[in-house]
Amino acid sequence: MFAKTIRLPFRLSGIPISLDISFLIVLPLFAFLIGSQLPVYLRLLQLSAPPELLQGPTPYLLGLLAALGLFLSVLLHELGHALTARAYGVQTREITLWLLGGVAQLERIPRDRGAEAVIAIAGPIVSVLLSGLFGLMRGLVPTEAIVGQFLLGYLAFINLILALFNLLPALPLDGGRILRSLMALYRPYLEATRAAVTISKVLAFALGLLGLLIGNLFMLLIAFFVFMAASAEAEQAMINRTLEGLLVRDLMTRQVSTVPPTLTVADLLEKMMQERHVGYPVVEEGRLLGLISLEDLNGASPQTQVRERMHPPLQLDENTEALAALQRMAEQGFSRLLITDTNGNLIGILSKTDLLRALQLRAAQMSLAHPSNPSSR
Repeated sequence: MFAKTIRLPFRLSGIPISLDISFLIVLPLFAFLIGSQLPVYLRLLQLSAPPELLQGPTPYLLGLLAALGLFLSVLLHELGHALTARAYGVQTREITLWLLGGVAQLERIPRDRGAEAVIAIAGPIVSVLLSGLFGLMRGLVPTEAIVGQFLLGYLAFINLILALFNLLPALPLDGGRILRSLMALYRPYLEATRAAVTISKVLAFALGLLGLLIGNLFMLLIAFFVFMAASAEAEQAMINRTLEGLLVRDLMTRQVSTVPPTLTVADLLEKMMQERHVGYPVVEEGRLLGLISLEDLNGASPQTQVRERMHPPLQLDENTEALAALQRMAEQGFSRLLITDTNGNLIGILSKTDLLRALQLRAAQMSLAHPSNPSSR
């Protein structure tokens, strides 16, 4: 999902934590914005600050602490989703903090009735609990301790806002997922997704219009994100429904053109010209050794053997679900997967073209099966 991330050297409940590059930009920006608006926050929290607290770098240092507290709260919010999903047998690949908050990347969305709503509501519940906890802690801090009063008051306030905002009925926000899950209780999941996406786009348009009228760039950014993410949700739901029940063995091509590890680069280029392929599995006595592509040949001499330039392939078992194979392709940036048996022998290849063809054929089959009710597909 995210192109460039930094994996942190620790895990929370076994879940990897990553920082998107945009997080490193938005953190100091948030620190500056909070620090520059410190007098406003102090009035909102009914605090009277000494003049020295509003001078020099002090406001921005407080802004940085508040921003770090905000993102820590977002991390706990996402951890709430992840731990609840685990109760349904769904693991979380990682939690990523980025420009607009955080994302818990679940392996899949559970199809148990109402499960998505339970997982979605867990995040706002965590945020409400954090708001109450910070508010309680603020009550225990002496009123003259302005720094503690501000930080705890800010975090209590912002966690409540975080919970309320995430409950907006727009995908991919928690409220949108709750809405879709509830609608899926009495209508097909794909139809529920389409209805939720329509509502999401209307709300995104309204949010963007409001942001434009009041001149709030951040609100415009959120509206754009909601609109685009809602469209992606609809596309992903269609792919999930279409590939449902299919395994890699149902889609893979079993007749695979291969090359031996002793083939020279000159002969490989000639083979590529003749067969119009730019990549080949490297096989010896049926056993898969690697993968060679046109990019691997850069700088190689004509007599260099393939074994010297090949790279490890992305390979799967033939009983892997087709949807899981598609996800692996997307995560690794591969356009093809090599399929092997338990002994490591090559038995087929699965390309994005195979998956696209399967999507087209299954969509046509579903259309024929439901000619009078296309929305149920």
